[in-house]
Amino acid sequence: MNLDDFLKFSLQYVIPFIGLPLLGVIVGAWLTNSFFPFRLKRREWRWEKELWAKERFFETVARVNFISEHYLKGERDDHFSMSSLGMAEADNEILKLIKELHAEGHKIRLYLKKSDARMFEQYLADSQNGYDGAKESWGQWHQGDETAEIQHTEESISWQGKLAKEVIEKFN
Repeated sequence: MNLDDFLKFSLQYVIPFIGLPLLGVIVGAWLTNSFFPFRLKRREWRWEKELWAKERFFETVARVNFISEHYLKGERDDHFSMSSLGMAEADNEILKLIKELHAEGHKIRLYLKKSDARMFEQYLADSQNGYDGAKESWGQWHQGDETAEIQHTEESISWQGKLAKEVIEKFN
């Protein structure tokens, strides 16, 4: 057996039956250990972020609805307010929650599905419009008319609560 015969034998039998399967095993190991797990991990991260964004949006809106509904029940229907907040505290808490949503909106919007993102954008715009309308009508009562001031604040709380309730109904 000379060198020519050895090369022919290697090219005909050794490389196809040992070399190609060995190359397949190496490529398969690389795909199994590097490529596929990273792809699955990216999908898992994306799913976790989408879940976080939807939960953040829904929980905040539900909290606004809860505070508004229970404050108004406590004041108007003579029930015990489960939110245990007074008018100023309820108004401030709702404003704080909506401000947080506006501040985190750029992060939340990225991970929501298109339909949820549209609902989120609409909620942000409507809540902003509600506070803009309340700001425009603020102080349009006679000096010392505390009843009008209380009524104005309660209307603002009620409006934000109704808006939150509509969004919660759209979620279901």
